[in-house]
Amino acid sequence: MTSRSTRPPLEPCLNPATVTGLDLEDFLCLAAVTSFRTVELSIQQVVAYGPDKTAALLAELGLSVAAASGIVPAGPVLPAPLLITDDAYTATLTNLPERLAAFQTIGCQVATVLLNPRTGDDPRSAAATAVKRLRALAEVAADHGVRLAVEAVGVRAGLDACLEGSHEVAATLPRLAGLLERIGRDDVGVCVDSFHWAATGADPAHLTGLAPLRIEHVQIADVPADLSPDRWTDEMRLFPGEGALDWTAFTGALEAAEYGGSLSVELFNPELRLLPESEIATRAYATARAIVDTA
Repeated sequence: MTSRSTRPPLEPCLNPATVTGLDLEDFLCLAAVTSFRTVELSIQQVVAYGPDKTAALLAELGLSVAAASGIVPAGPVLPAPLLITDDAYTATLTNLPERLAAFQTIGCQVATVLLNPRTGDDPRSAAATAVKRLRALAEVAADHGVRLAVEAVGVRAGLDACLEGSHEVAATLPRLAGLLERIGRDDVGVCVDSFHWAATGADPAHLTGLAPLRIEHVQIADVPADLSPDRWTDEMRLFPGEGALDWTAFTGALEAAEYGGSLSVELFNPELRLLPESEIATRAYATARAIVDTA
């Protein structure tokens, strides 16, 4: 077991969704000038900009990439959920070697995967498809030194239709853990999102109980204080420490689960996005740093 003294420290990280609309170069420069040392990226943007150019810019700015989305892509920036139609999923595999090579070039070892929390199809069949696809993805990704971090979506309101359905696949961390354990690989772990964790009860045991699965990446945002969790939407995300989430419980559970690494600020709040990008990034760093310093 990793000791506290050797575990990597928690570190503020910036997700591009928080300052949406910036191109890759501007995003990286903004992150660096506002004191971030780690970032998340869209691997599609890396491929479009050029992996070698991206790696050079990262080195110049003193940045590292904690994780990247888009191993299963949807368009030029966004990720697709894992459970899309067979034809659509097969189409995403066409350029998978190019994307994985880009992960390797920029030194990113974690690919985030968005798992549909619910489905309109047979839930057993959907879960079996998820296990099959994740196992195959992990096998190919391993050749490039890339691990998978699968995210459970806990919010229930305001989701895209492709994430909805009457049958649950894995909307909570315990349900996700049960699914991932069926894969039987130690390079398929969990992407924990504080907002989704809180939406499903904010139970520290949902984090500490993930073992033997590894927490590969953590995204953070605060939650509204004046609404019940069943009414939360992703657009209500707040800067860490500016809402009602119990951050001591959250970081304490991460520590107990032996997680050390990035806490990536991920906001989709349209009101906050109206602020100047420099203000958004500065507040994101300051609020994440405060969480880290009190952990």
